[in-house]
Amino acid sequence: MFGNIYLNKNYKLLAVVPIALLLISLLFIPHIPLDSSLRGGINVQLQTTTSASASAITSAINAKIPGAQASVATAPGGLSVTIAANASLAQAQNLLLGIYSAFNNYSIAGTRIAGYQNALRNQSNATLQAALAAEQANLTSALSSESAQLSSMLTLLRPILNGQTFSYNNTDAQGMLNAAKSAYSSSSSDYKNYVVAAIQSIVPFSSYTYQEITPTLGSYFLSQMQGIIIASFVIVAIAVLILFRTPIPAFAIVFGAGNDILVALGAMGAFGIPLGVASIGGLLMLIGYSIDTDMLAAIRIIKRGEGTPAERAFSTMKTGMTMTFAAILTFGVLLVVSYLTFIPTYFEISSVVLFGLIADLFTTWFGNTTMVLWYKQRKEAKMS
Repeated sequence: MFGNIYLNKNYKLLAVVPIALLLISLLFIPHIPLDSSLRGGINVQLQTTTSASASAITSAINAKIPGAQASVATAPGGLSVTIAANASLAQAQNLLLGIYSAFNNYSIAGTRIAGYQNALRNQSNATLQAALAAEQANLTSALSSESAQLSSMLTLLRPILNGQTFSYNNTDAQGMLNAAKSAYSSSSSDYKNYVVAAIQSIVPFSSYTYQEITPTLGSYFLSQMQGIIIASFVIVAIAVLILFRTPIPAFAIVFGAGNDILVALGAMGAFGIPLGVASIGGLLMLIGYSIDTDMLAAIRIIKRGEGTPAERAFSTMKTGMTMTFAAILTFGVLLVVSYLTFIPTYFEISSVVLFGLIADLFTTWFGNTTMVLWYKQRKEAKMS
C-alpha cells in the first residue's frame, strides 16, 4: 500500500495534474461533434456487420441523397449515420408554425368580433363600430396569411409528396390548418422511408433507429441544457458557501466538479463522442458524483477532529477511491453491454461518465483535497 501522499512537504504540486488535464481538454473541446438531437438533422443508428469503410459509405449516401452532407461513424453494434435536415422540410416546419400563429390570430379575432357584435345589439356607438371593423380586418388578414403560407408550404413539399394532394377552402381556417398538419406529417413520413431505403441500398442492416430533430428545436435544446448546467453550478456554489462559510472550500468543490465536466468534454472531443441529450444527461450525473466526493473530502478534513488534517485527507482518499473504482467498474460494464447490444443512449451516457470518473480520481484527490488541506493547515497555523 502506498504511503500518505499528503505528508510530503511538496504535496501542493499535486494540483498540477488536474490543471494539466484541464488545459489539454480545452484543446479538444472545440472539436466535440453535436448529434442530431442538438444540431438538428437526421440520425440513423444501424445494426450492421458491413466491412465497407466509413468514407465509402459517406460518399455513397451523399450521391444517393441530395444535400445529405452525411457523416458516418462507428456506433455500438454497427454504424451511426447523420445527415443534414432536409431544407424543404425545415422551411415547411417554419411555415407550419406560422400557420398555427395565423390560426390563433383568426380565432382571437373571431371571438372579439362576436363580443363586439353582441355589445352593438344593446347599444350602438362609434367606438364599438371602429373596434368591430378593426377585428374584421384582423380576421381577414389572418385568413389571408394562413392561406398564403399553406400554399407556399405545399409548393415546397410537392417533390417529397410525389403528387399527393390536400384539398382545402381558403375561407376555412380550421380546414387549412388540418391540411397543413396532414401535409407535413405525410411528407416527413415519406422522407423517412426514402432515407431508410436509400441507406439500406448502400449498407445492409438488420435493424435501425431513426431520429429527426429540426435545427430550431436542436438550438433550443442546446441553450436549455447550457442553462441547466450553469444553474446547477451556481446552486452548488451557494449551498457549499453556506455550509462552510468561507470561499476557499467552496471554490475547491466547484473547481472539482467543473474540472471533471471539462475533462469529460475534452475526451468527447478527442474520441469523437457526440454531444447530445443523452450525453448531457451523463454530464449532469457526473456533477452529482463529483460534488459527492468533493464534499466528502472537505467535510472530513475541515469538520472532523481525529488525527491530523493530512491523516484525515489520506483516510478519505482511500474511502473515496474505493467508491470511484466501484463506479468505474459499473459504468465500464454498462459501456460494454450497451456496445454489444446496440443501445446508443446508454453508450453515450456510460462513456461520458466513465471519462469523468477517471478525471475525478485526479481532480478530487490531487486538486480539490490539496486545496482544502492547504486551507485547513494554514488556518490551524494561524490559530497556534
